[in-house]
Order: sequence, then C-alpha cells, then structure tokens
Amino acid sequence: MVNKQGEIEVLTFILRGDIAHFRQPDTTITQATYPFPPRPTLHGLIGAILGINYTTQDWEEFLHGEHYIGLALLSPVNTVCMQLSLLGKGFLGSGKDFNRPTSVELVVSPAYRVFYAGERLTELAEKIRNRQSVYPTYLGSAYCLTFPEYVNCYKGNVIKTSEKINLSTVVPQEIVEKIYLNEGQVYAVARAMPYKHNGDRTFEGTTTVYYEANGRDLSVRLNEESSIPYVIAELPGGDRVCLW
Repeated sequence: MVNKQGEIEVLTFILRGDIAHFRQPDTTITQATYPFPPRPTLHGLIGAILGINYTTQDWEEFLHGEHYIGLALLSPVNTVCMQLSLLGKGFLGSGKDFNRPTSVELVVSPAYRVFYAGERLTELAEKIRNRQSVYPTYLGSAYCLTFPEYVNCYKGNVIKTSEKINLSTVVPQEIVEKIYLNEGQVYAVARAMPYKHNGDRTFEGTTTVYYEANGRDLSVRLNEESSIPYVIAELPGGDRVCLW
C-alpha cells in the first residue's frame, strides 16, 4: 500500500443523501444514530459496490484484507427525530405482520468525503468512476439510498510526526494523544462506534471518534503507540487525512 518512497495512493469519493440512519446497536425503543458511518458500515458499502456476497467466503477474505478508510464531514451534523412504521420485524418474535410506530433519529442532508487506500483500490475506483454498483448502496438503512460520486485518485505522502498536526478527517480516540482547542470550533465525539465486522451481525471492538461538528480541521498530536493501525497521508493541495 505504501511504496518505498513513502507514497500512498488514495481514492476519494463523496457520499450524500437526503437522510441517513447509522443505528446505535444499544438503542431499541428510540433508535438513535451515529453522526456519520462507522468503519464497518463503510466496509459494507465498499463490499456492495464490488459485489462481495456476505454469505460466502469472499466476504471473510474481504474483511481480513488491507483496507484503510478515512472520512471527512462536508456538511454540519444535523439530526431530527420522527416516528416510522417498521414492517416485517418477524425476527423479533412478533410475527411477519409486525407493525409498530418506532421513534428513529435521522441525520438530515448528510454529506461525507471518503478516502480509501487498500488492495481493492483500482477495481473500486473504476466502478465508482463509471457509476456502477453490484448491490444497492445506502447510508446505514435501506431507505437512505446514496450514489457514490467519484472525485479522484491521488498520490499522497505518508507523514510521521510527533508535532501538532491539522487533520481534515474524523479521528479515533486511540491514535490521539492531545487535542488542541481552536476558537470558534465545535468539538464532539461519537461514542462506542463498532470497529470491526466479523460477519453474521457480530462485531469486535469499539472506538470513540473525535470530530468537528461543522467539518473543520482537528488540531491534534498523535499517539505513536496507538492500538489501532493508521496512516496519515498528505494529499495534493495540502489536506492531511487519517486513514485507519
């Protein structure tokens, strides 16, 4: 992924839609949402574009492959709560005709810039560039359709530093040693986001993710002994992104 010259190729694409719902798994009566897609959700979206069937060996091989993902907010995080009638929840033991108004929190007018580096970059870039996807792509729930928009593939430089650095992406807690507060910024955290999907509705590990609610850069000092593998890449134009 990183060549001998310390360069890394990064695919950039945009996800946007009218609404999104990235359900927090510990909410039932009122289904709260994360403000942006967790790491396993982005893996699932990439798998949908590539046509990887999660019921086969291909999905397990994909999950254990090399995939580094970063995410930046392109619009402020705004949410609204409303009631939806959810049908077909027979797996809850209420029968196939189960229909109960459920309070759901939705992200309104979400827009995200996604950065990907890994072993499926060439194939993924080609499909997004040609507006192709094997399976439907959506922002967390099937009623939140999205259509990935290709931006570009960049050659970036890998950065390793123990000094203060500005990052344009969200940042997991494990890789941050210190956050520097800047005037006028709105700091927030997305708590207990799932880290890794093991298949069959099971996940391994959680992480708290720092972000600036209006999509501005975060100023941080990195933890050189992070328990989460990550790469900091500087792209043409000066943007520095965290891929993890």
